Amino acid sequence: MIQTHQKENNIDIVKISGRLVAADAPEARENLKAIVEGGEGKLIVDLIGVQFIDSSGLSVLISAFKLIRAREGRMLLSGITKNVQTLLELTRLSEIFEMFATTEAAIEAMGHPPKA
Repeated sequence: MIQTHQKENNIDIVKISGRLVAADAPEARENLKAIVEGGEGKLIVDLIGVQFIDSSGLSVLISAFKLIRAREGRMLLSGITKNVQTLLELTRLSEIFEMFATTEAAIEAMGHPPKA
């Protein structure tokens, strides 16, 4: 798993690639926690490079989502591949996460209130 972090328009953008699995979960969770705690309540997690996520990887995303919501912030997912989208739909997490095809679309959406 490779993570990169950049800031654009006061939005933290984290790009994850490779596999987000149990072996990577503790490091990914801590990295996202630090970004959320040091950020301004706007987080986009770009998953375009992720080929596989297991239950531990899902827990990383859920942890980041809960942390940012507790800070009254907002987290969006972008670059959802077909495999990842299928997993999010099977686990019904697609009903919780706001998902966008591209990071650019997620950045644009961040400027608007979430859809109910």
